[in-house]
Amino acid sequence: MTSETLAVTNVHLIDGQGGPSKPATTVIVDRGRFTSIGPTVSTEIPAGAIVIDGSNQWMVPGYINGNVHLLDAWMFMVGPGTIEYLARWEGRYTEVIEEAAQLVLRNGVTTVFDTYNAIDPVIAARDRINAGTSQGARIFAAGTIIGMGGPFSADFHFAGRRAAAQSFVNRIDEMFEAGVGHQLSLLPRNEVRARVRDYLGRGVDMLKIAVSDHIFMTVGFDRSYQTFTRPVLDVIVEEARSAGVPVLTHSLSIEALETSVELGADVLIHANYTMGQPYPHSLLDKIVASDSWAELQTVHENHQRALEECGSWSAQLGSGAFADNERTLIGANAKIMMGTDAGCPSVDHLADLTPGERDDRPWTLGGDHFHWTRSMVEKGMSPLEAISAATLNVARGYGKDDLIGSVEPGKLADFVLLDRDPLDDIRNLREIRDVYQAGVAVDRIKLPAHPLVTTHPA
Repeated sequence: MTSETLAVTNVHLIDGQGGPSKPATTVIVDRGRFTSIGPTVSTEIPAGAIVIDGSNQWMVPGYINGNVHLLDAWMFMVGPGTIEYLARWEGRYTEVIEEAAQLVLRNGVTTVFDTYNAIDPVIAARDRINAGTSQGARIFAAGTIIGMGGPFSADFHFAGRRAAAQSFVNRIDEMFEAGVGHQLSLLPRNEVRARVRDYLGRGVDMLKIAVSDHIFMTVGFDRSYQTFTRPVLDVIVEEARSAGVPVLTHSLSIEALETSVELGADVLIHANYTMGQPYPHSLLDKIVASDSWAELQTVHENHQRALEECGSWSAQLGSGAFADNERTLIGANAKIMMGTDAGCPSVDHLADLTPGERDDRPWTLGGDHFHWTRSMVEKGMSPLEAISAATLNVARGYGKDDLIGSVEPGKLADFVLLDRDPLDDIRNLREIRDVYQAGVAVDRIKLPAHPLVTTHPA
C-alpha cells in the first residue's frame, strides 16, 4: 500500500475533539498524515492531489478500541469451545490475530489495544502489520496480565485442564503466562521485580496488572481477592514507569479498583465491573479527580433484554450495579474510553448461542464498537461525547494522542467516511462509505484476506 496526497472536500467534519460538526470542510492528507484542515472555500488543494468529493458525507477519526483480545479470551472464559479453539489453531495464533485485526479494520477500527494475549503471537502480528507484511488495525499489545494464569488456569477455563492432555494445557498456559502468571503471587518482591523487568524487555507496549483475580468463572460472582500486596504492586508499577509504558489494571472489586486509582494507573480496565457493588461516593470522587481513564464494558438495552429473555448468565453484566456504575461515571464527567473485551469467536461457539445472545453481540469483533457507542448514548453520553470516547479518549488514555485519535494536522490520517450523520443517530456510525488508515484506502471487501476462524468449518 502507498499513501498519496488526498483532498477530501465539502465533508462534514467531526474531528473527535468534542466540538460540533464542521460543514463544507476540506481535509488534506500527505504522506499518510493530516496536513491542513479548513473551509473548502478557502483551503488550497495541492497540485496533483487525488480529490475525493465528501459532499453529503461525514468524516470521523478512525475508531480506536481500548480493550480487545484478538484471540478470543471470552472463549477461554465461557468454557465450551476453549479446547478445540486453542488446539485447532495452535501454531497459527498469529494468523488468527491478523484475521481479527482485519475484521475490525473492515469496520472502521484503525487501532486496537490488545490487553490479554499470548505474547509471542500478538507481537509477531503487531510487527507484521507495522512492517506492511500483513494488513489490519494497528496493534498495541500487552501480552499477558501480570499475576494471572493462562486459559486453563482457575482464572479462566479450569475445567478444561481435566478434559484435555496435560502436556497440551500446560504448554498453552505457559505460552500465555510467559513467566509472570499467577505463580508470581508466591514470590518475594525482588524476584517479582526481576521477572517483570525481563517481561518488559520482550517488547510489550503496555503492562496490565491483575490487581484482583479472575476466578469468578470458576467460583462464581460472590467473591474477589487481591492478587498482590501493595508493596509488590508498587514494585510492578515502578518497573513499568521505568520502561516508559502505560499501566493498565484489572480489578473486580471496589477495593481493587480503589487500589488501582491510588497506584496511578493510566487505564482502569472494565472500571464498572465491581461484582455488583455500587461505587461509594469516596471512590467516585477519587476516580474523577485522578488522571486515570475508565474503560467501560457495556450492553445496550435491546441486547440486554435478549440476554434476559434467554436466561444467559452474561445478562448480569449489563444490569444492576454493572450498568449503574457506567451511568454514575458518565454523570460525574469521569474520563471514559471505549473498550469492548471482544475477540474473534469460532463459528462453532456462535452457532451454540441463541439468536438473542448472538445478534449484535458486544463481545464479537466487527460490530462491538457500534454496540458500545449506542449503549453509552443510552446511558447518558451525547453522540459527540461517545465519538470522542471511541477515538481521542482512547489515544489519550494510552499516551498516543500525538499520533492518533483525532483529525488534526500532523497526526496519522486514520478516518472513516459515513453516509449519514452520527450526531442525528449514533447508530449511523455503522453507515460506512470508506475507511482510510494512514492515508490509504482500505479495500474492505477483501478483508479478512485469509479467513480461518470465521469460516471454519467451511
